[in-house]
Amino acid sequence: MLENLRKCLETKIATQANLVQLRGQKRTIITCMVKNGVIEEFSNVALGGVGARVLVDNKSWGFSSTSMVDASNLEKTLVNAVKLAKSSSKLKKQQIRLASAKTVKADITLNAKKPLQNFSADDIAEIPLDACKGAREVGQRIAEAKATYISIADDKYFLSTEGAEIHQNITRVVLYVDIIAKGNNTICPASESLGHAGGLELFDKTSPYALGKTTAEKAARLLNAKAPPSGKFRVVVHPTLCATLLHEAIGHPLEADLAMSGGGFGNQIGKFVSSKLVTIYDDGRVEGGLGYFPYDDEGVECKHTVLIENGVLRSFMHDRTSAALSSVSPTGNAHAWDYSVEPLIRQTNIGIEAGDYAEEELIEDVKEGLFLEGTFGGQADVNADFTFGFQSAKRINHGKLTEELRGANVAGNAIEVFKTIDAVGKDAVLRPGACGKFQFAIQGRVVPAIRCEIMVGGMGE
Repeated sequence: MLENLRKCLETKIATQANLVQLRGQKRTIITCMVKNGVIEEFSNVALGGVGARVLVDNKSWGFSSTSMVDASNLEKTLVNAVKLAKSSSKLKKQQIRLASAKTVKADITLNAKKPLQNFSADDIAEIPLDACKGAREVGQRIAEAKATYISIADDKYFLSTEGAEIHQNITRVVLYVDIIAKGNNTICPASESLGHAGGLELFDKTSPYALGKTTAEKAARLLNAKAPPSGKFRVVVHPTLCATLLHEAIGHPLEADLAMSGGGFGNQIGKFVSSKLVTIYDDGRVEGGLGYFPYDDEGVECKHTVLIENGVLRSFMHDRTSAALSSVSPTGNAHAWDYSVEPLIRQTNIGIEAGDYAEEELIEDVKEGLFLEGTFGGQADVNADFTFGFQSAKRINHGKLTEELRGANVAGNAIEVFKTIDAVGKDAVLRPGACGKFQFAIQGRVVPAIRCEIMVGGMGE
């Protein structure tokens, strides 16, 4: 593939564009889904191809892709991309400026301690089987136990007429556990996940069996729990919920395409948008993060980008186009799910810098409030307005955790909520995540617990 990509850049058609970017990819996805101890799906899917993106007349992009990577088909794909760009160029008046990017030649392989190629299909299947086994041992109250293993092995190339030539070989592994408990005329779900960039060493610290069992035990406990109260509370937000809140309600509005189109952070650079205790960053180089990307899909290095520093908005996440419009450097946040689609501005590993508080210290200063754990997702908009589900809660009474409560929703505006943060936990946890902004993506979140005020929509007293 590499030699064919090089030859494609040397063809005559490449000279008709101001810029040519070629992305080649070979991907293997292994999925094993087990439900109630029975393997319901096992697939090993290989795909590959090349996407050609060209800039013509400095005002129009053209894009085309192919799954046939011989020299002849790559040239045809490039011809198609140039034709598309020229066709739309006639209708455009405004030129496209791109922020400059360092020309990079790099060859990167993420070395896993337990590489996937060292394990058989039977070994892989044992992972979700063990998770289900742990869950089902909790007892008859577990009505459904589902575990899904997914690994994605990517071998990617990026070449451009600017001279970039980047090879990245990275493997990612994720395990999802979803439990439904039934009893007392009540149904209680619980979910948990593990994931990282690397191999099966992911399970050295927490085994699939242990993950399944603890998740099922939680679902079973919640059958006897009351619903949480409704109202505005001082809360401690566990990293499992903080990760979703950060990604959806803060992270997306900090992506330049959304911010510059009228989002809640759009005109706030240099202003306080959060508590002074909060520093938020995006970093594609976080070791083990699902969003580990040394270089993005425009060939830009993914670095540590401070977005909010001590409460002050410092930067958005940029691709080369938005960076030029903002007169800043690109941040390495242009990412595509695979070769067949164009890159978008996406988060990699978004995080909150750890603070000074142990978990018990976050709790002990709360006279009356809630400790919120787990997530069932939800929604947020570009203005940072959100509604999310949490899986469970505990009452905080005079600095002590008391009764456990079932899950409900939290809602509000994340910018306003983050302004109420008065303590940040000292233990930042690396969490796996996924995103569906126009195209799928897997990403990481590095989050501590936080203490803030938030609206809870429970059904209890």
